[in-house]
Amino acid sequence: MKHILTKISAFCFVASVLFSTGCLKDDTDNSGNGNGPGSTEPTIPGNSVIEAGVFEALNLDYPGLAAVKAYYEADQYYLAAQALLEYYRSRTGVINGNVNLIAPSISADEQLWADYALSKGEYRFYNEGYSDGDKPYSYLTSNKLDWTKRSSASAGERFGLHRLQWMVPQGKAYRTSLDETYTTEWVAVYKDWLEKFPRPTGDVDYEDPSTQPAEIRDQLYAWRPIDVAYRVEDQCDLIYYFMQSSNFTPQWLSAFLNNMAEQVEHVRAHYSADEAVKTKQAHAVFRAGTIFPEMKNAAAWVESGSGSMNEGLDTRVFDVLNLEYGGLTKVKRAYDIKDYYKALEEVLNYYRTRTHGLNPNVDLATSKATDNERKWADNALRENDFRFYVKNYFDEAAGTEIPYSYKSGDGIDWQLWPSKPDQEERYQLHRHQWMLPQAKTYYDTKDEKYVANWIEVYGDWLKQNPKPDVDLDYTLYPENQAPAYRNAGWSWRPLDVAARVNDQCSLLEYYQQSETIDIDWLSTVYWHLDEQVNHIIKNYSTTSNHLITQAQAVTFAGVLFPELKNASKWVESGSTVLNNEVTAQYFPDGWLKDGDLHYHIAGIEDFRSTMLVAQLNGQSNRFPASYVESMRKMTEVVMNMVYPDYTVPNMTDTRRDTWTKSVLKRNLTNYANLFPDNTQMLWMATEGVSGTQPGTKVKTFPDAGYYVMRTGWTKSDMMMVVQNTPEGPSKKWHRQYDNNTFEFWCKGRNFFPDSGCYTYTTGSTRNKYAASTAHNTVTLNGKNVSGEGRMLLQESKSTSSFDYEVLVLENPSYANLTHRRAVFMVADKFYVILDEAYGSAEGTVNLNFNITEGTDAQVVLDPAKGGFHTAFSDGNNLLVRTKSSKAGTFVEKAGFVSYNIDKSADRQAYQLNVVKTADEPVTRFITILLPSSDPQSETVNVTADAWSANGAVVRVTIGETNYKLTYTL
Repeated sequence: MKHILTKISAFCFVASVLFSTGCLKDDTDNSGNGNGPGSTEPTIPGNSVIEAGVFEALNLDYPGLAAVKAYYEADQYYLAAQALLEYYRSRTGVINGNVNLIAPSISADEQLWADYALSKGEYRFYNEGYSDGDKPYSYLTSNKLDWTKRSSASAGERFGLHRLQWMVPQGKAYRTSLDETYTTEWVAVYKDWLEKFPRPTGDVDYEDPSTQPAEIRDQLYAWRPIDVAYRVEDQCDLIYYFMQSSNFTPQWLSAFLNNMAEQVEHVRAHYSADEAVKTKQAHAVFRAGTIFPEMKNAAAWVESGSGSMNEGLDTRVFDVLNLEYGGLTKVKRAYDIKDYYKALEEVLNYYRTRTHGLNPNVDLATSKATDNERKWADNALRENDFRFYVKNYFDEAAGTEIPYSYKSGDGIDWQLWPSKPDQEERYQLHRHQWMLPQAKTYYDTKDEKYVANWIEVYGDWLKQNPKPDVDLDYTLYPENQAPAYRNAGWSWRPLDVAARVNDQCSLLEYYQQSETIDIDWLSTVYWHLDEQVNHIIKNYSTTSNHLITQAQAVTFAGVLFPELKNASKWVESGSTVLNNEVTAQYFPDGWLKDGDLHYHIAGIEDFRSTMLVAQLNGQSNRFPASYVESMRKMTEVVMNMVYPDYTVPNMTDTRRDTWTKSVLKRNLTNYANLFPDNTQMLWMATEGVSGTQPGTKVKTFPDAGYYVMRTGWTKSDMMMVVQNTPEGPSKKWHRQYDNNTFEFWCKGRNFFPDSGCYTYTTGSTRNKYAASTAHNTVTLNGKNVSGEGRMLLQESKSTSSFDYEVLVLENPSYANLTHRRAVFMVADKFYVILDEAYGSAEGTVNLNFNITEGTDAQVVLDPAKGGFHTAFSDGNNLLVRTKSSKAGTFVEKAGFVSYNIDKSADRQAYQLNVVKTADEPVTRFITILLPSSDPQSETVNVTADAWSANGAVVRVTIGETNYKLTYTL
């Protein structure tokens, strides 16, 4: 008896509260209630208006449901449902990370979808992928809702319709406007759907309803388990958006919850064999269990969903993410309740909506792939046999600049080596240089095939090229590694890892809105990004241009991905290295100690862009003012080394053709912006449109061993670059055996281009191009020079009739033989070179000249006159004559020149050979370089006074004009 009284007491108390607060005012009738005329006592609707199954689905003993249970057991279903509604309206213990009721918002598209789905919008139900022009299709027929209408024959349209994708937008629209129209019409449409599509029974094929009896096909389209899962996910949100609406009635709540429970059980009973589909289904089940813990089977849903959805999920990303980072609040919330699928979804949402991480290398507003980038993007597709662009390496048999195919059977051969033994090709393959062009092309076209290809190819690369599980010495040539780790020696060299990381920092910007990127792939990319950056730090190179690029990549990753646990450590590491190397790797004269202009320019850009990414993202304190000032002399090196036609010397490994005018001007513009007080840099960056023309004629870089002598800075001028470095190839990889060589440029033509390098691969071919005889210098018996070059003198001199510049360099090229080269730039009209090989060595002294390309009619050797002349039709020609200290021989040679990797051209070359005995103190050559429109009409003569270790006197006659040139040490 006591038990019964307790229940009645609870019932009476709750009822009095409900009646007194007017909760029944919209659901009861105040007349005809059996209490006589004029009675104000409300009539409680009968049990039939409530979906009784909801009480079987509820755990009535759940805390907070006492009133619900009391009413239900008292056979008052309506009051029980009303109490349940009030419970949900006041429930605070369950947080839905998808829904923000405090500051609700709706996108413009969602608002359109919400409005189109109303009756006044002709029931235009949003169904992703299917539209009637710029609107969803209408499901209105004869002023009635018609679920059978079809706009296409696609089964996908029929399945998609039953995901009811417009309902959450309507919930948001209601919450932001409180317009009850959204609620009433949502309820009406959903009720209509429930009535017309009851849950099917029996063993049926939900994936292909067309094979099933006609009378149940519509039900099967409506109840395919994956689509049901999408509806369940939305129901978890819809109740939050609509709960406070006066049109969300107890009757509707009972139907809504009963249907929700029915759908969850349906999904649970039909988990897919497909792992990805099952994960989505399981998450819907899991989420229903967490959002509706009051349901009787909630615990079972959570257990079932959790176990199933986490199968196959790559949760390693949570090991690298900083879940305390402000942008990952929703990720952490889901992670903390072990909703890993939701947490991963939120990672994807975060990635797609993040606005921090400003990358100076990416400007989406102006981004446009070049024609070449589009070509590289397309070549890399499976349909084009995975022809991966590897810079400077092409399959000539396939056509002009067509990359090699790396397709093998149905897969990819990452160990293919088409240009063997050229080692650089195999290293650069692993830089993935075609992936950024694909990202740019995707951004232009929004064609998801480029994203799909990236996922396929990079995914395959990750599988076939795992990070080695042991520490390797990456300075070793990979073929010298243990057999099991040779491929890792190619694919995980820290320099190439840095190139991959730098590109990933950019391409993830271009792909940010791609629908092809899913939670699994993003997790993979994040995890491996962390892996690669940590690998770089662990394997930093010793001081070299490699280290600069590595530190740049580390810093970029840390600044642009602050959501990763190691981000701050990366920024600290990378910026510390760069702050040190900005001075450690450069001579006081501004030159990179490595001595290669290609890497000198690249190093400046690494320093500059890394400083810029820090500034753009609020970390400018990482790089003090002294860091910027350290780059001033570096940038002036570039300004002085560039020829007036915006080409660069072909010396060492620079590869002239890799530096286009547009690229050089872009870099010069960056320098001008970096140093706005340098008006001469601005003049170079703008081709003289702005700024001040430089006045410097002779610029020396004695620490690095580069010297520039020019008549001016315009295309009508002349310019000579002489190289005499203090360190040779035994100490610097990019160096060649070329001390005291030169290039001579005149009015747009380089008459003595350096031979270049042709290949990075150690061996006979590289040695051929690096040999001293392939350069414009003096050798003994054709052997390579060595020694440490130095400058002895640089001065400007003036006579009563002309001015001239003098540069004197010296190199101890051989044991007992030193090469001294004096260069005179005379009256801004011609150059004279005095070469003196002095010492006790004996043998054949060779003066080597390697000439510009041209036909035999354009470049004419003059053996009897000790030189050559050119006869180009444009009138830009040169006369060269050499006089030696005693009679010698003129030897014609087959010359060669390479302006890019694996590309070479023939040219003429020659030697002037003089035999020197041990008792002869010196062998001397005097060479005149006289620009002329008609070289054969010129008469020249050169002589020198007696040899002196302390100076020289050279006498030149051109026509009737005499020039006396001197220097004294």
